[in-house]
Amino acid sequence: MLLTLLIVSSCTTLKPTQWKMDSLTAVGGHLTAVIGNPKSIKGKGGAQVISFDGVDDGLLVDHNPIAGAEEFTIEVVFKPNAAWPANVEQRFLHIEDMALGQRRILLELRLNNRNQWYADFFMRTEKAALTLIDSTKTHPVGEWATMTLTYKDKQLKGYVNGQRELSGEIEYLPIPASAKTSIGTRMDQRSWFNGEIQSVKVWKRALQPKKYSNYL
Repeated sequence: MLLTLLIVSSCTTLKPTQWKMDSLTAVGGHLTAVIGNPKSIKGKGGAQVISFDGVDDGLLVDHNPIAGAEEFTIEVVFKPNAAWPANVEQRFLHIEDMALGQRRILLELRLNNRNQWYADFFMRTEKAALTLIDSTKTHPVGEWATMTLTYKDKQLKGYVNGQRELSGEIEYLPIPASAKTSIGTRMDQRSWFNGEIQSVKVWKRALQPKKYSNYL
């Protein structure tokens, strides 16, 4: 009985905020502002996904899923298109209160001319900034992938498909609850994403991706 309770307690603690990309008007129960003309289409396994054209498509979600967190995990399941050289720099998840500025988190990717992409993770505060990027750690475009960012105890770590690729040290200063989340574009509407996004998951704990991902 005690073991059962411990398992239930653990599962409850690890339950993520899950945003399925199956609607343009609301994400995870939060209203969105639609930018351009993103489309809801069938993706992997028939699941609804949102397609972004890399020109002027995006969603602005009126919510900060890491509000109040001292540690966190952010996971995005997506498929980037072959869009070099039109969309070399793509910022597809951005959390910030633009009215306050300075504190932000971005999940990004870069394309090269060999139909490959590589991950770029970014955090900024008023005290420091950290970019995690390595152009030698490439992945093929046109395939579904998972990017995961974790933070705990001044350690920022970036994963692709469950494998840690990048890490660095920075002190996270909490992004306020008033922040919003931009999907498919940087919040100031540039660096557009060209591809499809299936889901965004957020845990208010730093986790090892292979221990929880039901996608890999």
